Amino acid sequence: MRVQLLDPKQHDRTHFSCEEESLTHYIQKQASQDMKKNLAACFVILNSANLVVGYYTLSNDSISRIEIPEEYQNKIPKNYNVPVTLLGRLARDITSKGLGIGEYLLIDALQRSYNISQQSIASMAVVVDPINDKAVNFYGKYGFALLPDSRKMFLSMRAIEKLFR
Repeated sequence: MRVQLLDPKQHDRTHFSCEEESLTHYIQKQASQDMKKNLAACFVILNSANLVVGYYTLSNDSISRIEIPEEYQNKIPKNYNVPVTLLGRLARDITSKGLGIGEYLLIDALQRSYNISQQSIASMAVVVDPINDKAVNFYGKYGFALLPDSRKMFLSMRAIEKLFR
């Protein structure tokens, strides 16, 4: 399987369905508009019939210095926001449940985010805003930590780098 940038003219999203209606709606109706407006890059994984069976989105973002874990705060000047990569959405089709598609997509998103942070656009971490407790548990298994006073979760590029060594 290969993850690639969504091509709305070639990739069939009409049959995609997952447990979260908002994630189904997003890939079917909103993703290509967000890409045209440069709000998000949407990456998809396809089956042999060229149907989308999973996707994730990446965007640039920033968070306040005081929102990040304390161990990183001392490294950031007091008046700075912290550049991060937002993993905005991640979903797999219900027909692919239990096949490891979600994990495969997450690993691809982390690797892509890390590579970009090293080559062209500074980013201190990948941040997610989990949709529910199941998503919190999923991201927690991969080292994401809840940020204080927030629903967001944080995984530093340093931690991501260690994953790929």
